[in-house]
Amino acid sequence: MFAKRIKRDSDLLSYVSITAPVTGNMFSIDEVQDEAFSRGYMGDGVAFDPIEGTVMAPISGRISYVVETKHAIVIEHASGLQFLIHIGIDTVDLQGEGFEVFVKYGDQVSVGELLITFDLDRIKTAGYKPHVLVVVIGEKNIDHIECDFRNVVIAEPHAFRVVLS
Repeated sequence: MFAKRIKRDSDLLSYVSITAPVTGNMFSIDEVQDEAFSRGYMGDGVAFDPIEGTVMAPISGRISYVVETKHAIVIEHASGLQFLIHIGIDTVDLQGEGFEVFVKYGDQVSVGELLITFDLDRIKTAGYKPHVLVVVIGEKNIDHIECDFRNVVIAEPHAFRVVLS
């Protein structure tokens, strides 16, 4: 279904390099147990299985949306691409409990800046997957995502690339 989506080698003309927003295992969004994400309905991206509850900015940009339940935000990159950072599967049901957001709509953020903390144990105890997703939404100019799935450390540069068409 996504044959062109994940590539390891390509001729890069233009891309956005993404820093790891969390420490943990980076894996294919196709494996997320949420159809909206795994089938690409929300956009293309990658998923992380975090080992701690801290999310840092994977790109520099402007906060263009903060979800009221604190489990997701959107950052607009200088290229015009918008990145959804979404914490957990079905964690909207927690109604913000266990989440703390450190940014607000309109803030300018830099790579590595603290965005959100969350209670990893609370999410797991409530029966939810704590996966952190980074998804390009409204992906008009995306050719593919270039990524080697592996364990990453928070603020690790070049965790993956969004290659533009």
